[in-house]
Amino acid sequence: MIKELTLGLLAGALVVVVGTWPGGIPLFWAIAIAIPAMAVTAVVVRLSGPLEPIWTALPDETGSATHPQPATLAARLTEAAEDQHRFRTRIQPRLAAALTHTIGEPLNTPTARARLGPELHTLATNPNATLPDPAHLAALLKSVVEGSPQVDPPSRVVE
Repeated sequence: MIKELTLGLLAGALVVVVGTWPGGIPLFWAIAIAIPAMAVTAVVVRLSGPLEPIWTALPDETGSATHPQPATLAARLTEAAEDQHRFRTRIQPRLAAALTHTIGEPLNTPTARARLGPELHTLATNPNATLPDPAHLAALLKSVVEGSPQVDPPSRVVE
């Protein structure tokens, strides 16, 4: 707020000085012209904040920040538990793809429903489902993985 006011006042003062001295405009009219210039400058400075470049270094290619980690997954699951849209658009499609890969058949078949159980099947297919707490989700997924002949998880799930 101080930055906008300061730059607005400087722009207004510049208009007044340039208008009165070399421009020969009376002081009253120079001030009248400077007020809109001050307002426009303050608004432009206020709105230009997101346009400023962020000077940060690129991440190290071999660093741990560029590789997926369990902490990242935990953070995304926490966000998805709080935001239904994130769960429905990010977690649920990946969960459905992983379960389809694990059990080896589409989730809409009666066999898949029986293997997954009603709760996990609803979690993976119902758009109104909500993400359970992590311990309960782990228990649901563990029962599917242990009962599955194809135990290896997919190396990469594509949406």
